[in-house]
Amino acid sequence: MELNPYRLDIKVDPKNIDYLNRVFEGYDHLCVVSTVDNKEGLVMLRGYGKTGPVKRILRGLPFTCEVLA
Repeated sequence: MELNPYRLDIKVDPKNIDYLNRVFEGYDHLCVVSTVDNKEGLVMLRGYGKTGPVKRILRGLPFTCEVLA
């Protein structure tokens, strides 16, 4: 079985970066959260497989996440 890597660049309010990281820590092996620019709220999510589950989690968060790429 071949797993394709993905990368999602998102923008959140900088005060929510830690919360976002903790949410995805609870989902073992779903994706890795890396802060690109903490002042601008730019975050990169990297993982393998499909992005559907990650995007569903992002839509369910209590704050706005803008998917950039």
